[in-house]
Amino acid sequence: MEPILVTGHRNPDTDAVCSALAYASLYQWQTGAQTVACHLDELASETAWLLAALELAAPRPISDVYLRVADIMETRIPVLHASHTLREAGHLMQDYELRALPVVDEYGRLIGLIQSDTLATHMLDQLHLPEEIDLPVTLIQRTLEAHLLAGQADTVLNDRVWIATMTAETARATIGDGDIVIVGNQPDVQRVALAAGAGCLIITDGAECDAALLAQATMQNTVVLQTQHTPFATALLLQQSIPVERIMMRDLTAVTLTLDTLMHEAKAQLRRSNLAGLAVVDDDGLLHGLLLRRHLTEQVQRQVILTDHNHPDQAAPGITESQIVAIIDHHNLGGLQTLQPLCMYCEPVGSTCTLIAELYRQMHAPLTPALAGAMLAAILSDTVQFRSPTTTNRDRSIADWLAAQSGQTIDDLARRLFRARLPDPIPPPEWWVNQDLKIFTFGSTRLSISQVELAHVREVMPTQAALSDALANLVATHHLTSAFMLLTDILEQSSILLAANQAGATLAARAFGRPLTNGQLVLPGVMSRKKQVVPALAAALNSP
Repeated sequence: MEPILVTGHRNPDTDAVCSALAYASLYQWQTGAQTVACHLDELASETAWLLAALELAAPRPISDVYLRVADIMETRIPVLHASHTLREAGHLMQDYELRALPVVDEYGRLIGLIQSDTLATHMLDQLHLPEEIDLPVTLIQRTLEAHLLAGQADTVLNDRVWIATMTAETARATIGDGDIVIVGNQPDVQRVALAAGAGCLIITDGAECDAALLAQATMQNTVVLQTQHTPFATALLLQQSIPVERIMMRDLTAVTLTLDTLMHEAKAQLRRSNLAGLAVVDDDGLLHGLLLRRHLTEQVQRQVILTDHNHPDQAAPGITESQIVAIIDHHNLGGLQTLQPLCMYCEPVGSTCTLIAELYRQMHAPLTPALAGAMLAAILSDTVQFRSPTTTNRDRSIADWLAAQSGQTIDDLARRLFRARLPDPIPPPEWWVNQDLKIFTFGSTRLSISQVELAHVREVMPTQAALSDALANLVATHHLTSAFMLLTDILEQSSILLAANQAGATLAARAFGRPLTNGQLVLPGVMSRKKQVVPALAAALNSP
């Protein structure tokens, strides 16, 4: 079973990352299911500092939650080599209930694919007994389970095949130099065939050969094989001694997938190819598994848990093809649709980690000091150390509990956390407009709102013109109606709002009751994008 992925939103803040870490640990302890915390995009400098300071491993970085071939493919499969016979291939297919098998070289690199349909077609073409063969003795011996009584195993037999159900006189007139003769317990025919220059005698039914005959065969370099099979079975088995390399599919582009191929693409290729299976290889051509036709009918979906978001625009690519197991969030509902019921825990508190920490406390779940410190930092980050209007008494209460569990001091952790938000040297405008960026859809209007929360923000922010240009690039890149930048000063407890274009400036003026001055709107007391900015913009869009 693939692990359940727990992931926060795109452009993750500390709450998104730490809530994924904390809930993945809690869910696995609670259910026993393998659960992996993940994050999208780059970690913010604040979050990276926090994880390093607490010596916590970062969540697994992912770019999407699409299922890939590597997640579904069959890995416990037998492989064939070029020298394996058709009979051996058929037995393996029956034993493993497979309709396709890969053929690899000595290093495990794929060189071909053989299907049961190909085997069946070949067998139908060979319903008549063989007239000629072109096979090494070693393959014939292996297929017939025969003993080599005379001759060399590396000899290649390439001539007519006779089943010697004939008299010695007929054999003398029929058999020629190099022929392969299938003969039972008929010493006179055996001697005549040898005298006629036969290249190989296949003695059937376990019949004995006298020493004189074997001595003569050795002198003539004639191959003598002894098998327990009947003459008719021996003739049929000769056809099954053909090596798979002669009938395998060699066009690797038509029969291969890569480990990273998306499942919906792989299924489409499998349908188009009409093959029983496709081989999965890496960049070096090494075989890793098979995608089988039965995978077309399996309703397999990636299982995902979302923390700190529930808007489609903020979720990982591929979320609509996944099964959302649960959502733990503290934001408004954003329109995600699911086919299956799910567990949803969404309450109006200042941080998603507040909700998860409360679950830890209620369930008496095991909690390490490092993970407690991470959740505490997330609460301090999201509530701006309880300055944000989204802060509730629940946030303060659980923060005190987490401080006791982690051994951290709230004031000291907050001071170090906020200091780590700004990289050194001061980053370019593109960094600022992409920090904590979230996209919101209101009908046909798509807006992005980025937020940076710092002390003394005016002293370190890029020029307004540079930020406006970067916002305009966001509009073009994400096909937005407008883009906003919220520069929040933690100490002053106020924010500066910038807009990417005139449409954004007009909307902001309607939302906050006054126009932008010199391209910016100063908003005293505004700290929360979720509670003070998004509702105001939404109301302005809906007003006549």
